[in-house]
Amino acid sequence: MSHSDSDESDTPQNRFSLEVHDKDTLAAFSKGEKNQDGKKDKKPPMESALQKESDRFPAEIGFNLDFLTEVQGNGNNPPDIDPADVYTRDRLFDAAATGNTEDLSGLKDYLQKTMKRLTNTEFKDPDTGKTCLLKAMWNLNKGTNAAIPILLETAEETNNLEEFVNAAYTNDYYRGQTALHIAIEKRNLNLVQLLMRNKADVHAKAEGEFFQKKEKGVSFYFGELPLSLAACTNQPEIVNYLLDNPYRKADLAARDSHGNTVLHALVWVADNTKENTETVTKMYDNILKKSMTINPTLKLEQLTNWEGLTPLKLAAKTGKIELFKHILHREATSPEYRFLSRKFTEWTYGPVHTSLYDLSDVDTHEPDSVLETIVFKSNANNRHKMILLEPINHLLENKWDTFASKIFYLKTLFYFAYMIIFTVTAYNRPLTGQPPFPLEGTPKDTFRVIGEIIIMLGGVYILICQIIYFWKRRPSLQIIMMDGYFEFLFFLQAVILLCSGIMYLAGNEAYVTLLVFALVIGWVNILYYTRGFQMTGIYSVMIQKTILRDMIRFVFVYLVFLFGFAAALVTLAGESPQETGNGTEAEKKEGVSYDGLYIASLELFKFTIGMGDLEFNENLKFKHFFMFLLILYVVLTYILLLNMLIALMSETVNKVSNESKSIWKLQRAATILDIERFLPQSLRKKWKSGLWLTVGKTPEGKPDKRWFFRVEEMLWESMDKIPSNLNEEPGDTEKAKVNSVYKRPKGWSHWVTKAQEKAREEEEVPLSSGATSPTDVEKGYNKMS
Repeated sequence: MSHSDSDESDTPQNRFSLEVHDKDTLAAFSKGEKNQDGKKDKKPPMESALQKESDRFPAEIGFNLDFLTEVQGNGNNPPDIDPADVYTRDRLFDAAATGNTEDLSGLKDYLQKTMKRLTNTEFKDPDTGKTCLLKAMWNLNKGTNAAIPILLETAEETNNLEEFVNAAYTNDYYRGQTALHIAIEKRNLNLVQLLMRNKADVHAKAEGEFFQKKEKGVSFYFGELPLSLAACTNQPEIVNYLLDNPYRKADLAARDSHGNTVLHALVWVADNTKENTETVTKMYDNILKKSMTINPTLKLEQLTNWEGLTPLKLAAKTGKIELFKHILHREATSPEYRFLSRKFTEWTYGPVHTSLYDLSDVDTHEPDSVLETIVFKSNANNRHKMILLEPINHLLENKWDTFASKIFYLKTLFYFAYMIIFTVTAYNRPLTGQPPFPLEGTPKDTFRVIGEIIIMLGGVYILICQIIYFWKRRPSLQIIMMDGYFEFLFFLQAVILLCSGIMYLAGNEAYVTLLVFALVIGWVNILYYTRGFQMTGIYSVMIQKTILRDMIRFVFVYLVFLFGFAAALVTLAGESPQETGNGTEAEKKEGVSYDGLYIASLELFKFTIGMGDLEFNENLKFKHFFMFLLILYVVLTYILLLNMLIALMSETVNKVSNESKSIWKLQRAATILDIERFLPQSLRKKWKSGLWLTVGKTPEGKPDKRWFFRVEEMLWESMDKIPSNLNEEPGDTEKAKVNSVYKRPKGWSHWVTKAQEKAREEEEVPLSSGATSPTDVEKGYNKMS
């Protein structure tokens, strides 16, 4: 049995207990009270003066003293107790709520005489499991309740203290909440200390529905554990006490039912507002420092929840951008906490900063990295802003410049050539005969067949790539809406093209319609490759947003109008009488016919674009009403809908223009990571960004070696701060030393070899190598790894 299993099995809630029942107990069980509708509330309040406690009791195991006396006749008569001295649940709860210590003076004697305990079923609310201690905790007067010490003392005298203190709510809504949770929620350190002295469980989990994450409804998820509750409600004194108390210290590595630690819980309560960010980040840092004091070997930030997410990855996935930024840019100034930094200032000169950023969990050389989480797994609306943060922004730029741009431009060239072949082949298809067309042996026919083979092989390749993409990434609809719809269009292009090939081999002439439709989609997909260039990429983003936000809504509303008016006009057109007699040519001339739904829809569409004709068959029975419908349609569509579409599109362009660059960078980031994913492992190591550097020592005294990425920044807001620099002088000092201090004088080459010079140069490159491209140090690390 594991340690955690044994702890759970020993909790008071899981221990077997046998209750004593008597006539007073039976009287309590026989009560029943319901609401006016005959039903109980499914979600009762934690404490309300407007609602009485429940009187419905579930069946429990117990033995009746009266039954043993009357049936067995053993002479063990139960004690004769004055009815005034009997303690019922209502009496207990009233005394606990009001702090009436006089009414509780005889409680201990009553329990000892009747062999009852305060955790017996008759003393609990049957719907919520609330005990008199929980009742007292909710009813404090100026932070105290005189009944609480008496109840705890009584429970200790009846050998039931631990079970009584840790008795929790049992209903689904508040399940698991104990008196310790309530004391923390009341921000009452004295009560927390009192409960801890009386064997309170510091790892009790409040895991009811109210304490879980919800998209709708009232709830507060804080990580279920008392320590997480104190941290998420910004109570540093209680946090420190729970971690340092002499009775049972809280475990920083403890997880809730979702696998979240206290740091994960802080991520969940972050909301990107200024006040909340200041509170959460301060508590986050304090707990990190505390963990180093308690257990220096504990890597608290590396612990994952059941989804495999560290606090940093969880912040990236949920869009907690302010806390995410704080973690990435955390730079401890105190020497004893220096190793907790994820950012090290290498040198500064005025506003110019060169910083080393820790790439642990960030870069794609680790599985489920922060980069992949933001680009492919997050549904946050602000994830396009997260990739603008350092070091992610410069890291992506480095990957683009190192290898992604070259491969992307090559793919662009190949796709453009493919579409040229596709277009020429479709244009030169045979116009006569029945498919499949035989090979006639002419050069033109040979090139046509080769072109058909190329476009079909291209369709198969595109289909396989898109299937792999959807299988591995499994993007949500929100991600597709943010990143664009090109992955879907590529998939649609490949499917339609292959269906066209199947119809061609089956001898169906309708293959041409699918072929040209795939051709149109293929040319539209050229816009995908505009993301490789900033100007065209941003313009493409604006087109995508306009279509997804405005055009789709317009088309939906327009089709409703179109179908409704077309159906009405077709119905009226069917009422026109037959012409009789002869007439002149002018008299026989008729206007536009609305005989069918298809024709009527086409004619109405002409009105939408301003090309309609108001002439119609004059023989209509209700021609005036017919004219009224046409005018009404023009007003609603041509005047109202089209102008509304133009206004909405203008508003969308204004909104998107402010963030189109970041969205374009997000789309390009997805392209970079897709390209990197298909690279061989050897090339991924060769083009790996960053430097393997030593920046100090770990708490164990070992060298603190990590993979860093250097970023040069202009930080005007940091000019008044004095950072702790790693180098004394700014700039590429190592290169300057190599070119000046170790510059060879005349005749030096006779006694110093080139190998010795190179060795001396390598010794002088511990931290400030000029570029972030792989160095000799990095290559050595790759060999070791």
